[in-house]
Amino acid sequence: MKKKLSIGKIVCQVFLIVWLLLCLFPLYWLLCFSLKDTQEIFSGNLIGLPTQWLWGNYSNAWNSANISLFLLNSVIDTAITLCFTSLLGFMSAYGLLRMRWRGQKAVMTYIMMGMMIPMHAALYPLTETLLPLMGTHAALIIPYTAFNIPITILIISGFITNIPYEMEEAACIDGSGIYRTAFTIILPMMIPAISTAAIFVFLQVWNELLLATVFTTGKVRTLTVGIQQMSGQYQTDYGSMGAALVIATLPTLVLYMCMSGQVQKSLIAGAVKG
Repeated sequence: MKKKLSIGKIVCQVFLIVWLLLCLFPLYWLLCFSLKDTQEIFSGNLIGLPTQWLWGNYSNAWNSANISLFLLNSVIDTAITLCFTSLLGFMSAYGLLRMRWRGQKAVMTYIMMGMMIPMHAALYPLTETLLPLMGTHAALIIPYTAFNIPITILIISGFITNIPYEMEEAACIDGSGIYRTAFTIILPMMIPAISTAAIFVFLQVWNELLLATVFTTGKVRTLTVGIQQMSGQYQTDYGSMGAALVIATLPTLVLYMCMSGQVQKSLIAGAVKG
């Protein structure tokens, strides 16, 4: 028997379709923007399809604007930051929540207070501390890792507390040490939570501009700084800039599509792991 569609379901479906179109519109606009020239953009054709599909904007952005080098620098900084943040965040969360020692809650509170410090407030002390590392990848990786460890611990801690202690007790009876228990038993179950934290950290690091502008020079500039430099004082190739923005957006979309399943698992995970 065919199920009858109620008015509520029809309204819900229409709302979801409209919401999907609203979410996809910025991507459509950016793609069309990247295939136009400056004259067409400012002639009033902001939303419509390009009259001429200028795929050469991508080659101009990739070669002339040196976006390929900036993209590589962003990939290096982001990848290393994700590795350090995930590893240190997991180890810190495990030590703070699964072990018992004096001052445990005080240390947890101290680390969480790091989320209250804006990056702009720490700019001057960071400049004084990281002055010898100016112009290197380490000048960005170190502060990126430090600023993102609290949010990583917060996300992981909300998941790790649901893992029953009986699993670690059973591993201890079998002769497993702390490190083996953490990395061979607990870590595999934490992949969804770590994936969720990785997406948050990726968005923060990939789109960061302030520290990248201050601490990088020459060949180690990141993608955000490279796109900013494409805006000239007297003339700007907006089509090539749009192409560079599309190139910068693609890694974010690919990462989310690859890890969205893990994020959903972290949201619906139960208290007992089989």
